[in-house]
Amino acid sequence: MNTPLRIGLLGLGQRGLQHLKALWLLQSEGLVKITTLADSFPVNLNDDKIKSFVPGYCQDNIKLTTSFEELIIENRPDVLYLAIPPNLHHGELIKAAQMGINLFVEKPMSLYLDEALKMEAAIKEACIYSAVGFQQRFEPRNEAVKEFLSDKRVVQANYTFHTHIEFHNVKHTPTETVGGPSNRIWTTSRAWTGTSAVENGIHTLDLWRYWLGDVVWVQANYVNRLPNEVIEGADNPHTYNIFFGFESGVIANMALSRLRRVYNSYLDHQILWNEGRLVLNQDKIVFYHYDGIYPPETLPDDSQICHSFNVTQVNDNLLDYSTLEISRNFLESIITQSPDSIRSPFSDAMNSLTAVIAANVSDSMDGARIYLKDLLTDKKYAPHREKKYS
Repeated sequence: MNTPLRIGLLGLGQRGLQHLKALWLLQSEGLVKITTLADSFPVNLNDDKIKSFVPGYCQDNIKLTTSFEELIIENRPDVLYLAIPPNLHHGELIKAAQMGINLFVEKPMSLYLDEALKMEAAIKEACIYSAVGFQQRFEPRNEAVKEFLSDKRVVQANYTFHTHIEFHNVKHTPTETVGGPSNRIWTTSRAWTGTSAVENGIHTLDLWRYWLGDVVWVQANYVNRLPNEVIEGADNPHTYNIFFGFESGVIANMALSRLRRVYNSYLDHQILWNEGRLVLNQDKIVFYHYDGIYPPETLPDDSQICHSFNVTQVNDNLLDYSTLEISRNFLESIITQSPDSIRSPFSDAMNSLTAVIAANVSDSMDGARIYLKDLLTDKKYAPHREKKYS
């Protein structure tokens, strides 16, 4: 396909603006031409507001619109970026796919498996290029971990992230005008996010899939908020304990919490293989493994078992870097007609989405083990797949 690719962007909220910032840089390289920006709320298209998030932005010949039809019909792009809250999809992806428009879709692609399956089918039928916004696959440290683990038999993964519910930022979507929370913090609302496991935990789960392969089954138990504990619509569970069973035999545990009045965060991420343990700290990666004569005559000391993990450093903000690189990868794959180069096409991302939705289903069934294949096809799970909100 010829360059520059014509780009349309739907959704100028927090994530949409991050994508626009990356696309603005790619436009300066001649890779793309941003033609249309669309958002249901005119305030999000305000020139000064966009400039405050996207250095160097100027409208020039960019069309601004609140109409999706105008975005894809009158200003038909080569590629459409969809960056709207996951419960606010109303067929936009399917309409764009039917017009042959390539699609970059933010995660989670939907909160409802029936809707996501229809999206996947439309993309396949149209034979278009697609990508889902799992930008952590492009962080240098995560790429290095993938390479490090490639010749090892991983047996377990553990991820713990405890943070305060006030950690969630005020979002750009005026949710109060469309039946959402009055404080606009829709990421604390189950109806808008599908739980924190779906909205946030999906990033770690997808990263595990990048390293370890597909998920086969899920078991989960949550501690849900009581009615008197729900403030300003923040009704996502207090805590989550989720087990993921991988096709490779790895079992992974994800423990999350979103507590009120804590104002502190704690993160621990470890990967265990049959002869060692990898610890992913925020500032460095270390692994514990003895590589000397075995068994040793004396117990090894720390200098023999604790090793630093060398990773290429990124000078820019890590989120900015990975957001830029996931777009560069997707767009160059379109230009060179190399679909296999895309790291997170829609069909691949379906395993990540199905797994985190399966966690919700498992919790609702007292921690029953949910096999993803059955969840997608068995009639008994039909109520868990259907769209419940419009």
